[in-house]
Amino acid sequence: MQWNTGGNGAGRQLDLHAQVVLEAPMPLWVIDSQGRVALANKEAIRFLGYRGEDDVVGGPSHDLLHRHRPDGSAYPEHECPIVGSRGRAPAWEWFVTRAGDARQVRWSTRSINGGSATLLSFHSAYGTEVRPVEPRLRNPVSRRPASRARAELRDALFQTIRSRFADPEFSTADVAAAAHLSIRSVQALFADAGTSPAAEIRRVRLEHARTMLEQGHLVQTACLSSGFLDAGTFTRAFRQRYGVAPSQVASLAEHRRHGAAV
Repeated sequence: MQWNTGGNGAGRQLDLHAQVVLEAPMPLWVIDSQGRVALANKEAIRFLGYRGEDDVVGGPSHDLLHRHRPDGSAYPEHECPIVGSRGRAPAWEWFVTRAGDARQVRWSTRSINGGSATLLSFHSAYGTEVRPVEPRLRNPVSRRPASRARAELRDALFQTIRSRFADPEFSTADVAAAAHLSIRSVQALFADAGTSPAAEIRRVRLEHARTMLEQGHLVQTACLSSGFLDAGTFTRAFRQRYGVAPSQVASLAEHRRHGAAV
């Protein structure tokens, strides 16, 4: 990006603004209407491990930020929430450094220059610095995130499940889409904890249903409110997990209420 460095007051002010942007401590990245990098400040270049502006300015923003997913699988540009977003509240995403390291970041965007460009700001999700990797350590295959990062990401996936389990259409694919990860990556994260996303969705649904039954709700109400489409599937899953039918839990709860009322 060319900056006006003329001798008039407006030129000097613009030059000062340019220097502030380039020296800002937070990574800043400008994407033009064609999805190319129009500007990257020093911190953004350092964060991603590039050598300088010549490595990134004019290049495809999507490929420079995350040319593949953390597990090495393809990441099509049309699935990227950043390019073309114009204005977006803070969200999570994976970026890939020049050396191939996957790093989770917290990012946000805003429209600038009359809507013809997008300003992206981001920072490490876990406060760790990303430095260029020594040549002897470089590996073309994306490294798996550190154990702490994987645990915190898994916690975020659990939170997604807890907030959306009541939707009967909610599935492993939706968990993956919410985190911008592949299904395989999400399954691997849950496998680290000895479970699977599908099993956790069902567990949360059943725990919610049991709580509703114990509070006096009807079996059908608990079934539908917990994300099950039919009573038969719900009853079989409930019995398999708790060893009793939902109706037995409901009956016991009703007896307890009557006993307390006497």
